[in-house]
Amino acid sequence: MFLGSTPFIITLSFGSLFLFYKIFKYRTELILFFVIISGSFILNKIQKMFFSIGRPDLHHLIKISGYSLQHEGEHTVSLIIVYGILVFLLCGPISRLWGRFLLVCITSVIVLAIGISRIYFRLNYPSDIIGSYFTMGCWLVVTLYFYWQWKE
Repeated sequence: MFLGSTPFIITLSFGSLFLFYKIFKYRTELILFFVIISGSFILNKIQKMFFSIGRPDLHHLIKISGYSLQHEGEHTVSLIIVYGILVFLLCGPISRLWGRFLLVCITSVIVLAIGISRIYFRLNYPSDIIGSYFTMGCWLVVTLYFYWQWKE
């Protein structure tokens, strides 16, 4: 749950932006990062207008405070977007195929484990998690496709 918490995601985002800017000298990739994050926020707000359900009414196995009761797929949204764009940006400096494969596998396990833990602790319905994975995965793929087209 810590790897999906808001403070960790914010720290990871700003830390990686600093790393990409100072060490890798990425410029257009930082604009891509902001476009993807902003677009996912807007897409999530639009999604909330049409699909608004609360948390499961079952007994929660852990106590979470400070969250709204509306469509708690936001953690999943931030996971898919932040970890997805980080994998995309980190695959460039990694020259070996096995390194890229390992990066994708580790990131996939983290994202899936956090989604499963949110279902296990009864904080979300499985449909919320799957819907967030699908919506934000599509947003990420479409944005990266247009980015590649623009770069070429």
